[in-house]
Amino acid sequence: MKRIFLVLIVALALQSCSEKIGKDAVANTNWVLTEWPGETMPNTTKKATLSFGDADQVSGKSFCNGFGGTAKIEGSTIKFSELMGTMMFCEDVGQAEGKYTAGLKNTDSFKVVGGKLQLLQNGKLLMVFSKAE
Repeated sequence: MKRIFLVLIVALALQSCSEKIGKDAVANTNWVLTEWPGETMPNTTKKATLSFGDADQVSGKSFCNGFGGTAKIEGSTIKFSELMGTMMFCEDVGQAEGKYTAGLKNTDSFKVVGGKLQLLQNGKLLMVFSKAE
């Protein structure tokens, strides 16, 4: 009985850490940027977010301004395009906004590991998002 219980616990732990790819991994989900390797997060309460619809729609906030566009997903490849957003002046996050949207446009693949969305370019980690509440 103990062995069965232990096997069940290990199986559940491995499943929660497994890598997920494809449209189903992100369809109808909302994410918040939590890690930005090589970049400095702005010192503000404003958040960068990313939301996927059930088709190819994507939207979010680039700290201050809202944006929308498309995200074409095939397997683990993703291509953000047609990103358009508001153009409010946001002094405290201005440079970060440009770098954030540039990072989205440069992304060529993704994966969801341990409940976190990772965006990559040529295998290099660009951004990590946690599920929004």
